[in-house]
Amino acid sequence: MFFGGEKEGIPINKHSESISTVQVAVITTSTMIGIPVLALPRFVADQAGSGAPLASVIGVMITFAGLLATLLLGRRFPSETIIGYNQIILGKWLGRLMSLLLVVFFVLLMGLEIRQFAEVVAGALLPDTPIRVSIFIMIFLCVAAGFQSVATFAYIHFFYFPLILIPFFIVMIPAFRDITSYHLLPIAGSDSSLRSMLGGGLVTAQAVLNFIIVGMVIPFMKKPKHCVSGGIWGFIIGSAMVIGLITMTVGVFGEREIVELIWPTLVLGRMIKVPSEVLARVDSILLISWIYAVFTTTLSYYFIVVRGAGELFRFHRYRLISIIGAPIIFTIAVIPRNIMQMYNYILAVTLWGLLICIVHPVFLLIVAKLTGKKEGMS
Repeated sequence: MFFGGEKEGIPINKHSESISTVQVAVITTSTMIGIPVLALPRFVADQAGSGAPLASVIGVMITFAGLLATLLLGRRFPSETIIGYNQIILGKWLGRLMSLLLVVFFVLLMGLEIRQFAEVVAGALLPDTPIRVSIFIMIFLCVAAGFQSVATFAYIHFFYFPLILIPFFIVMIPAFRDITSYHLLPIAGSDSSLRSMLGGGLVTAQAVLNFIIVGMVIPFMKKPKHCVSGGIWGFIIGSAMVIGLITMTVGVFGEREIVELIWPTLVLGRMIKVPSEVLARVDSILLISWIYAVFTTTLSYYFIVVRGAGELFRFHRYRLISIIGAPIIFTIAVIPRNIMQMYNYILAVTLWGLLICIVHPVFLLIVAKLTGKKEGMS
């Protein structure tokens, strides 16, 4: 039986869902620290070298502009999702087009990142399990959520959050003793060029574009006017974990070795030794925690897809939309022929995502302020 409580096909009274400010923060954090964290340090270091930590800070600052714009728009239109105020600010047809691009972006991203999940499972956990089986299972879990109840969606994130956060810190804190300071010098990178730092920053920004989930849940809050504090705190926690992870992996491996590793975070987990050998495979705990994070991240992606498509086309049979979307996601996931092609696709898709998730909300906020558009206007 699917999760959910509302009657199928009936539009939902948004504010009756009662999502708290803390839950918005948790949703933001658990969405941000999902799939990319195993490979992200490699791609940032490939661009910025030893300057990867500084580049990641720049990337987070770039992303914060999009987050803040989305939160301020949510406070300005407390009863509307990003799908709704797209049309209020830009007009019916242009607004619907931009909303469609947002939905399509997350369809593509979800398919490719589920493929990334399946590659890690096949390479590190279950080498004899076909990749398509892992893809199917993750998609099935997302479809099973149904997305009828936003409160249930929030509870799922809230339940898994400590299972993601606590093992992550327990496993990764011992790795600090393996950091070599000269691996992080010079702090601005070996060639100290603006291009390399910006390149590393953009890669980081591409990895955390999923903050846009806040634009879909603000109308379901008890107090949507408090969305700014919840979204910012969630973003700060998620960003701190991403920056800390990049700093740690570059500090341990160095810029030359890290670019030779496909999943440096996983290798780092395998290096960790617990005193008295209480745990023989510490990396297994890290992987389990990561799988929970993958589920919450992909759940957020599919929430945007299902609820966004439902609102865009005024079709509120969310279970049906999620079922119809499953084979599309599966097809996208199996398209890449190998890991490198998969990562090339992800980088290409998320590069366009910078326009959709960062530039577009900032543009919407500017237009809304210039035209005086607010709640209730069309």
